[in-house]
Amino acid sequence: MADEPIPGPPPSELAPAAFELLATGKVGVLSTLSARKPGWPLGSLVAYALDGVGRPIFLFTELAQHTRNLRADARASLFVQEEGARNPQSSGRLALLGTLTLVPGGEMSEARDRYVAVHPEGRSFAELGDFLFWHMNVEDVHVVGGFAKAGWMSWQEFRENAAGK
Repeated sequence: MADEPIPGPPPSELAPAAFELLATGKVGVLSTLSARKPGWPLGSLVAYALDGVGRPIFLFTELAQHTRNLRADARASLFVQEEGARNPQSSGRLALLGTLTLVPGGEMSEARDRYVAVHPEGRSFAELGDFLFWHMNVEDVHVVGGFAKAGWMSWQEFRENAAGK
């Protein structure tokens, strides 16, 4: 028997603040499926920026374990939490679930510009052949907007309800 979702606030209540958190954030925990220990998740602290449609973009070296994991299985989750929260249990946070793919050549310049605008130190890494840009194709979003304010929504619902941001 599958767990029935607990009804939460509508996306219109959760999405605006959650998108603001995602847009102003710079780092999160990326959980990938371990290639070394199949079926087990592995969390890595990663830097990110957002592309023109609000998807996270990353700059990863081929040497990183999360890159190796993504090459074997592209499914991942990015967890972002309100920075400096005094009580992490009642602060805003969200998890994006989706697949990561390499940024196509035609989108590379924009990805580089957006990433470097948030992470200037990434400019020199982006010039090395071992570092590649990835973006997350988000399917679902889980938002916790504080105590007793949580809910799931699709990426489309998330973006539509955060449209003012």
